[in-house]
Amino acid sequence: METLWIVLLGLLTAGYFALAGFDYGTALLFRFVGRDEPERSRALGAMTPFVLGNEVWLVAAVGVLFGAFPRLEGELLSGHHGTFVVVVTGLVVFTASVQLRGNSPAWDVPLIAGALLVAVGWGWLAADLTGAPGPLWSAGVVALFALHGATFLAWRLPGRSGERARALARSLVLPCAVFVPAVVLLAGPVRQPGLALVGAAAVLVLLLGSWVTFGPTAFACTALACALPVPVVFAAQEVVNVETMAHTTTLTVLAPVALVVLPLVLLFQWTTWWVFRVRRA
Repeated sequence: METLWIVLLGLLTAGYFALAGFDYGTALLFRFVGRDEPERSRALGAMTPFVLGNEVWLVAAVGVLFGAFPRLEGELLSGHHGTFVVVVTGLVVFTASVQLRGNSPAWDVPLIAGALLVAVGWGWLAADLTGAPGPLWSAGVVALFALHGATFLAWRLPGRSGERARALARSLVLPCAVFVPAVVLLAGPVRQPGLALVGAAAVLVLLLGSWVTFGPTAFACTALACALPVPVVFAAQEVVNVETMAHTTTLTVLAPVALVVLPLVLLFQWTTWWVFRVRRA
């Protein structure tokens, strides 16, 4: 029973980073990809339909955290209060700006700022959990999200906008490839260093895959590259364990929810991608 909840929390959190990462990356790069308002609107329009669906993964993960891991939830919120304030502020500003931007460039600054706050906040939290330098983790997460967003735009946008996105993606592969082994080497003592090294190697392979190809394959590579650090950090640091979980009786009562949550999230995500599967012209 305990393993089920640990796996579910890891999958939901990794899914959030794998999918919402390109939302934030797109917001960070759309003014570089688009040189005028129509091109920028197309770049944001390629990302906008997926935003709420991608955020569902975070909502589901938070629900699992509060229900099945009350002690972990308390430790995270009390020990990293400032970091969560940054993340939540970024999420609110980003989501509101996406909905309000439309054809009004006045929302570009809060849109970019919100995406940057989210990326920096998650990076700083990972640094606190691993013992690696905060600025390194934050810069690395920003770079990973930007790479993911550039890969998405290179896949979804035609013409010169897609070419610019492709060039940005290629330029970001090397910084991301440097970041991954750096955080592993500079992290504090880990309980399972072999797992951390395997995860780092896997991310480097995925980054190489994204560099040599573009389209859905490259997007899948960068999505997995954004997702892998999550379970690696959880497992290597033993952030999530039986001691932080609710009583067995509570977990048993919540078990039917666990069996429903993930399929519903996957169904909602598949429906969103199916409806908006056609590349923007």
